[in-house]
Amino acid sequence: MEERFGIKRDIFNDYLFFKKKNSWWILRNSQKLYEFSTLKIEMAGIRAFQKVGQFLKPTTRFTQVFGSLATKCFIELNEETLIVTLKGERFSLDLPDTGNGYLILRFNKRAIGLGLYIDGEIHPLLPRSIRSKIFC
Repeated sequence: MEERFGIKRDIFNDYLFFKKKNSWWILRNSQKLYEFSTLKIEMAGIRAFQKVGQFLKPTTRFTQVFGSLATKCFIELNEETLIVTLKGERFSLDLPDTGNGYLILRFNKRAIGLGLYIDGEIHPLLPRSIRSKIFC
């Protein structure tokens, strides 16, 4: 997160990360966790990343929680690009200082999700369920 998005590592000092198959999950560290350590727990926390090819792709939920802390590789959507994003359509944007890869999409300084920047084009990666809730 620090290398691509500029989110400092120490932001995550109070969290635990754990891996399950091709995903990494994040959970706030708490003394209560140790009290429940004898229970068989199916799932806890939120999925933070998943392995996609050779890359780690942040999940939408993770991006919404921590994306406002990004200092690089994010774009602030205006109303026009927000509507295009919510329709799930690609749009062109010249970002010469940003290499191809994932970008955090923000609107009114709030992270709404992730996009994939490839050769001057943004491919919004918001799930349809979230796009419809925001678009309504």
